[in-house]
Amino acid sequence: MITSTDKPYRDLWRTYASHPLGAPESDTFIEILKFYFEPEEAALAANMEFQPEPEEVIAARAGIALEEASELLTRMASRLFILGFRRPDGTRTFRLKIIAAGDGLFEIPFIVRDPSPDLERLGDLWNQYLIEGMGAEFHGGGIAVARTLPAIKAPKENVLPFEDAVELVKKADSAVIIPCSCRTAFRTCDDPIRVCIGLPPSVPSPHEEGTPVIEPHHFVGNLARIRPSSVDEVVETLKLAASAGLVHITMNFQDAPWFICNCCPHACGLLRGVTVFKGPGAVAPSSFWSVLDPELCNACGSCEPRCPVDAITMTDDGLPEIRHELCLGCGQCTLVCAPNALRLQKREDSVAEPPPDDRQLFLTYARGKDLPYPAHVH
Repeated sequence: MITSTDKPYRDLWRTYASHPLGAPESDTFIEILKFYFEPEEAALAANMEFQPEPEEVIAARAGIALEEASELLTRMASRLFILGFRRPDGTRTFRLKIIAAGDGLFEIPFIVRDPSPDLERLGDLWNQYLIEGMGAEFHGGGIAVARTLPAIKAPKENVLPFEDAVELVKKADSAVIIPCSCRTAFRTCDDPIRVCIGLPPSVPSPHEEGTPVIEPHHFVGNLARIRPSSVDEVVETLKLAASAGLVHITMNFQDAPWFICNCCPHACGLLRGVTVFKGPGAVAPSSFWSVLDPELCNACGSCEPRCPVDAITMTDDGLPEIRHELCLGCGQCTLVCAPNALRLQKREDSVAEPPPDDRQLFLTYARGKDLPYPAHVH
């Protein structure tokens, strides 16, 4: 039963559902939205779009006074649940965040807030929503939202610039190391937490110029959890993540791909798209795959449990069999192969080149769902 209290949240759900990533209807998602937005905030946010607009436009669409809208927008932006910027000419613009990826609606509380019972409840709600349908919806666009980066010890002469993790970090204006929102939210493993890497601007285009709208007295959290880091620190973080069996994953486009997550199959909403939610091509593979030199293999079996997507099976003769149709080309198996019998090699089949930017990714994604591409989406 829809109550008068729920109505603004139902309206806001419809707005999120209009994005190509989707948002399946669910009472669980309504409860999630109640964590982020007060009823009057949700009513205003339901009238926002996914590209920056002046606050006057948003207020007029919502049918409320500019002064009231300005206060609500400032409050939401200060908590990082929407994006707000003051342009150089003084105009204040605001936009909705997408549900997930980078610093989306899902991630922010788990990045900036310290552990608490409320945060654990929110994590449980997100996990329930993924299982109810968001997991399949997120990976159902016919093109992968994310893609695998090969291990940083991959053959350098063959690594394309847009899939070289170190080069992506070097090209970013700055990089930050942040807590993994998935492992923080879902609490399903003891893999390292502070290993995810933000690559500014870390938000969908178009990117606003100006200063963020953040009033400190509205902010809830601890920005010290987001730590600016040097290239050397980030490379060491990549090495740490790889040694822990985590897979380097980024957004599936070439230009400024927002982040490099270091993902596990236990919690990660991206890798679980492959192992649990079974989205078609949920995570695009790198342009490599693992190959075996049977003469070097000592049949130790270390590679089989190391594969995050179960692409390796030990055969009766003691040798690993690689299912290349499942292999992500992450190189995790090569890192635990003591005799170096496994190595990354360029794929013999074709791998689609990632779209050039996020706009083209979402355009392709929307077409894959047979959706009209809304003019307001990125």
